[in-house]
Amino acid sequence: MADHDINIPFGPDKTGSYEPINPEDAANPEVGQSFTDLPKVDGENDAKTSEFVVAKAREEESSQIDEVQSSFAALRDSIDQGRELKARERDRKELHDRLKADHEELADREHILANYQAVVAEQDAIIAQNSQQREARKAELARISADLSEAQDALERMREYHDQQLNPLETELGRARANAERAKNDERSRKAELGAAEKEADRAEGGDSQVASAKVKVFEEAYDEALARSNAAKEALDQVQKAYDDAVDQVEQAEAPLERTIDDMNAQIEELKESINRLGENISVATKRRQYCDSVYQYPDETAKLRDSVASDEEAARQMDADNKELRSRLAENKRKAKTAKIAIGAIVAIVIIAIIAVIIVAVRGF
Repeated sequence: MADHDINIPFGPDKTGSYEPINPEDAANPEVGQSFTDLPKVDGENDAKTSEFVVAKAREEESSQIDEVQSSFAALRDSIDQGRELKARERDRKELHDRLKADHEELADREHILANYQAVVAEQDAIIAQNSQQREARKAELARISADLSEAQDALERMREYHDQQLNPLETELGRARANAERAKNDERSRKAELGAAEKEADRAEGGDSQVASAKVKVFEEAYDEALARSNAAKEALDQVQKAYDDAVDQVEQAEAPLERTIDDMNAQIEELKESINRLGENISVATKRRQYCDSVYQYPDETAKLRDSVASDEEAARQMDADNKELRSRLAENKRKAKTAKIAIGAIVAIVIIAIIAVIIVAVRGF
């Protein structure tokens, strides 16, 4: 093999420079150029890295801003969707109630069409039975009303008779009360006179004392007589009062059976009236039911229309349920996205509250 001069680069020395590959190529500016003359690679990389970091930070900041804006948009959408869902649910409730009523009416109509004769016969039987009972109640009401009128007349006559018996006792009782009152007043007067005489006797001296004592003795006798008359009048009043009370008790006992009979008759009359009203309502309801059955039987097309309406409403209800389900799903998603906005609002509110408290504290310290 031929010998060749091969110059192997020794690599960087301690100064950081490199030997040329070939001494002959040292004059070649492209080959013999020293590596120390090249741009500093590390500085360029640092600049590019800085630009990359800044760009990345701006990108993240923009992403965070977009996320907050998206969260607020989701919060706004969730509020609108919540209102819309409530309105839709109200409409669905109204449709549900209408469907329930229409289902019941349709089932009733179909039952009538399938069993017209039996349903009509049932209503006719109800009308006949209640009419018969009502007529019987009316007859009984008329009879008891007549008996009540006779009993009331009898009680009125009895009370007039008893009043005639009690009148003399009432007159005597009035006189006894008046006598007792006069006797009591006379007793009080004599007692007052006696008291004045006794005080005068206590103040009298010498010969006047004897005169005063004699006067006290006279007033004592007068007071004793007045007290005796008052006690006698009170005793007479008690006797007359007792006689009057006994007579009133006898009258009340005599009138009580007839009064109870009248009360019982009034109660029976009220019960009969209520029963007659209930029977009349039963007849009215059965009559209207009878007329309705006739209408359903005579116009079957109305039942067919109602059947079609129910089918249409059921389809509408299914579509509303599907739409509401989708809206609830979107609402739940927006609520999830709106958490950031809620946190931001909470932070803003907290900052505002802290600022207000700070202002108040500064104002208070200023005073």
